[in-house]
Amino acid sequence: MKAVKHAVDTTHLRVVPTGGDRNAITEGSEWELFDETFVGYFINEQVIDLTGMAVQDRTFYPESFNIQSGIMRYVVPGNSGAGALLEMHWIQTSPFNRKDFVSSVAFEQFVLLPGLLGSSTSFDQVICGEWTTYTSSVSQQPAIECYPSSSGRFGSMNPVASDKLYYYRFVIANNVEASATAYGVPATRFEIFGQEAESPDLDYVMTLKRNVDLYQEQDED
Repeated sequence: MKAVKHAVDTTHLRVVPTGGDRNAITEGSEWELFDETFVGYFINEQVIDLTGMAVQDRTFYPESFNIQSGIMRYVVPGNSGAGALLEMHWIQTSPFNRKDFVSSVAFEQFVLLPGLLGSSTSFDQVICGEWTTYTSSVSQQPAIECYPSSSGRFGSMNPVASDKLYYYRFVIANNVEASATAYGVPATRFEIFGQEAESPDLDYVMTLKRNVDLYQEQDED
């Protein structure tokens, strides 16, 4: 086995609502709206290329992951409610299907996480991920900087035999107050650590079959 690390970088995101448009991305060329009918839903997609591993019929065994983050998450001039921002990072073996998400934002934002009520994607289809909610400071005036208030990790951490991994960073800001004049999140680096190795033929075929099955399930959804 050989220890390996794969990393992916994303730029910062800054939103400055103008003319009542709360989806106005002013900085962050990699970012796009999740859906124009949703207010404050932003997504960033990156691809980790595993072609070199795949052509050698090798398998990636994920072990852990880490998120390096810049400073800071903020809402100007602050947000009186809890959970002003929800940020998610996750990796899966097939492209993310936006149809997998509920079509109504009437649901609580947390049900949009892979594997939860608003999604037909199970944790089995996600290699690894993390969500964190951020709340404005109440001890500072103005309460611009946001601090983590809750978080969790999810995913299967199952072996991977596909030629690509798809990384997604998702920011939900629909709880940001309408009076906000700007809000944003910093650049990050997502690192996933593991082992790369040749597998016994049967193990490799079964891992490859599982990846294909999950990919087909995603297409059917």
